Amino acid sequence: MKAKTNDQLEHSRPLDVHKWSDYPEVNLWVNKLWKVYLDSEYPEATTAGKRPKASIKQQFKVLLLDLYVAWLEDPELLIGVSLTKSSYKPNSRYNALHISYVIVGIIHYLNSIDLIRLHRGAESTRRTTRIWPSEKLIELFKVSEVTNLMIDIHKDKEVIILNGARTNEEGETTGVVKELEYKDEDYDQIPRMRQEVKKYNELLRTSFIDIGDLKKPVVEQEYWDRSKRRMVTRQVHISHHNKFVRRVFYRGDWKLGGRFHGGFWQQIKEKRKNILINDHRSVELDFSGLHINLAYALEGLKPLQGDPYSVDLLFDTTQQQQREWMKGLSLMLINAKDEKKAIQAFRSAQPTGSEAKRFTNREVKQLIGTFTEKHQKISKYFCSDSGVVFMNIDGAITAKVIKHFTDLKEPILSVHDSYICREGVKDNLIEVMNEAITETLGGYVIGIKANKELEDIASRTVEGVLDLSKMKDLYLNRPEDTKRCEEYENRWEQHKEWLH
Repeated sequence: MKAKTNDQLEHSRPLDVHKWSDYPEVNLWVNKLWKVYLDSEYPEATTAGKRPKASIKQQFKVLLLDLYVAWLEDPELLIGVSLTKSSYKPNSRYNALHISYVIVGIIHYLNSIDLIRLHRGAESTRRTTRIWPSEKLIELFKVSEVTNLMIDIHKDKEVIILNGARTNEEGETTGVVKELEYKDEDYDQIPRMRQEVKKYNELLRTSFIDIGDLKKPVVEQEYWDRSKRRMVTRQVHISHHNKFVRRVFYRGDWKLGGRFHGGFWQQIKEKRKNILINDHRSVELDFSGLHINLAYALEGLKPLQGDPYSVDLLFDTTQQQQREWMKGLSLMLINAKDEKKAIQAFRSAQPTGSEAKRFTNREVKQLIGTFTEKHQKISKYFCSDSGVVFMNIDGAITAKVIKHFTDLKEPILSVHDSYICREGVKDNLIEVMNEAITETLGGYVIGIKANKELEDIASRTVEGVLDLSKMKDLYLNRPEDTKRCEEYENRWEQHKEWLH
């Protein structure tokens, strides 16, 4: 077997311990493979004794389905797995299927009978063990009649998450986030929130959310990797399996955070404007300068007039470029604990080789000083670690918006302080966003803007009749977000067949 390169080993995702299916076709397929390859090694226990909560066959099923989904989406994608016992907590609320250390034994056995390949991880590289299907298993995948849409996320996967930072032996924060156990009695809103998010996920599961001009449903997206301290490129899969959303609270505190996380739309930028929802064109609406405006509202001040990020030109650059710096810097000022961390965050976020990447501390402080002077009335929130508090407010606003449209069976996609909807729902969404803001902030109003203009087809009509002479130009010069390639059309047809 040819060894994997570092780049190939990096092209991976963690094992999803909640991959599941109740389709008879899937169970028949799993049982067949179990009988041929594992039945003799793992005979059914007939004597009394301690047994894992999840049977060995159930754990094999989870592993097999996740390998299969990864291979269907991207044959080069590897699965990262931990081989340590402490990584598997069958009684955790974040492990609904009670996957235990038993699965490690299954992994080793499948490797020994040449159904999967394995590359051992190493602490020195901070890389978990990687597994992937062997050629033998791939041949079994190729003849399987199980489709991608038959496999989903288990209905009991936890959707309300309480995060906290990991600490080392000295009790110092490491910056690595872990999920904290909790009881529903800890916060009386948990059952309601869980019910709402589960209902929302069920709507997302049955909705078709895709990008029409993508032959292969994958978007390459650059992002800042904090551990590597550099920009890296990842592949974001636009798929049925990348729509699951959770509501996450931070630092072990139900009053911090509470934002909605998940969904491929949160991982892409430029292509987001081309999303189609149930084959309808979409538009994204966001609150202008939300966190800046939240600060004004909390101080009992009137809504901010004008562009919150526009100041006199400080450097030899364009007004638009400086505005982008100010916009990014404003969030860092609100999120940072002190000015030093705000400066570090600003510089780290700038593209390699850019002008701002080379800014000295004095130049960044000049930006900070000018912005602070413009917003002197709310300056107490700068470098005060207020971001997680503001996120709790915008999370509550988003919850109101999502619940309203989920009850109407209308999928709205959240990107924290902005929302993507079908173009026909735009006016209703604006109304609901305004209601959510005024209800949360006691009558306060924040401006809303769209990410693109939408042309009403009525402009192509004469006395209510469509003017066909104008349609050829409209078709030839149609924007990207109305284009649909053959591969997209096939995915849409498969989704409709699956629903029925």
